[in-house]
Amino acid sequence: MANSSTGDSVIHRVARILEAFTREHPVLTPAELARAAGLSTSTAHRLATGLAAEGLLSRAEDGRFSVGARMWELAARSNPLEEFRRRGLPFLEGIHAAVRQHVSLAVADVESGTVLYVERLEQHGNAVRNLGEVAARLSLTETSPGLAILAHEAPPARERALAVVREGHPGEGTHDAAPHLRATLAEVRRTGYARLAGVLVEENVGYAVPVFGPGNAVIGAISVVMPLAEDRPELVLPVLVAAGRGLSRAMGAERRPYGERAWVNALPRDSTVGRAGGRPPNA
Repeated sequence: MANSSTGDSVIHRVARILEAFTREHPVLTPAELARAAGLSTSTAHRLATGLAAEGLLSRAEDGRFSVGARMWELAARSNPLEEFRRRGLPFLEGIHAAVRQHVSLAVADVESGTVLYVERLEQHGNAVRNLGEVAARLSLTETSPGLAILAHEAPPARERALAVVREGHPGEGTHDAAPHLRATLAEVRRTGYARLAGVLVEENVGYAVPVFGPGNAVIGAISVVMPLAEDRPELVLPVLVAAGRGLSRAMGAERRPYGERAWVNALPRDSTVGRAGGRPPNA
């Protein structure tokens, strides 16, 4: 129920308070919190003080606020994403040990057209720039895990995602142009994996496989990101596919084939697939 001059409900204003805290700004003064949340200082201070009293925020002696331990506690013990992350972590560790590149676990939010990263293992000493931080959201159709998930979504959900793409990319010739995207998703379903090169980060290439759950419904994806100059599909794909199958079984999926293509005959390393100006990304 709205009870403010702007018509915002209390829940909406509380959500804005919580969303104000970011990786770059984990601690905020009352004034900073008010500006970030788009609220008056008195409203932000009152709501933040109430959240701190419940342990959802933490307040330091100097008056600055940060996210409280109870927020993590509530999410960790009851959020299905935490179970997915926990079960997926051993598989990510196995991939990481084998390929020594960035490895991630992600889920999709089809309605917003984004993919949410729930776990990531980094390759230390690797200068590759990876935008898939834990708790970060990236475009569903501009990431390899997003394509791997979307390709296996139920047709109605896939059509909703295509509608989001059309709204966000009305011009022709974009990476996300719906006709190209349909062909890309069909290729993902045929091969069982997604490959995307040079889209969000020009120097990167990403591979992803879907993860299935009960009823063989797609629930997420595992991905590997590496420098394009070090592209090794013959090394990455067998490990990635095996992990995707293993985690799918751990999540309650039935055994199912993972596409048609032999992994040793994956894309050639000099392929322009997925690059700006090239043909649609092979997946």
